[in-house]
Amino acid sequence: MKKINKTIIITLLMCSIIFAGEKSTKEVIADLPDALGIAHELDESVFCDWSYGSYSTEKKHLDCTTFVSAVVDTILSRHNISYTAEMRNDVLINHLNLGRNVVQEGPDLDDPRYGGVAYAIVKYNIGIQIKDMSQVKPGDFIQYWKQSKNGTWFGHASLIESVRYDKKAKVYKAKIFGSHKSTDGIAVSDFELYLSGDDRVVYIGRIR
Repeated sequence: MKKINKTIIITLLMCSIIFAGEKSTKEVIADLPDALGIAHELDESVFCDWSYGSYSTEKKHLDCTTFVSAVVDTILSRHNISYTAEMRNDVLINHLNLGRNVVQEGPDLDDPRYGGVAYAIVKYNIGIQIKDMSQVKPGDFIQYWKQSKNGTWFGHASLIESVRYDKKAKVYKAKIFGSHKSTDGIAVSDFELYLSGDDRVVYIGRIR
């Protein structure tokens, strides 16, 4: 009888360990850094099944900066901080007086507004800018500008999903989470983004 009881107890303990190791989606999200967890949460709720495109609630289209803006808005709301129209415009880089054609000339390195969400995080004292790429972490916000082979520039904004150092290329690379044209909606990028290089300007911000 004692042997049977021991066997039952051991079996129950093993089952509890196995089940404890299995986490629901909500538990996994809760374990992610705050900003990244909220981004995944919005993907599964508010923006579930939305595709990439110019923002439209009717068409369920979402561009990269609008998604990032929604993440910032949600974070601030949960901390009882107002997300003002001015803050939103800074995140969206929605300014009439930038003074240059960014597609043809690239971002103005002397104008921090091209940093978008990273700029806004510092401007409104809700976080810090990360300039050392070795300090980048999952959950950080990224706004980057990259020059295409034809010489034109394009910008993109999202969150850092994961980051690693490529010893062979001697550069930090990141998977990013956001609304991407390449995935036609919100997802982890199919590509690894180089966080530095002569053909790009990268801004990283972290909400504290």
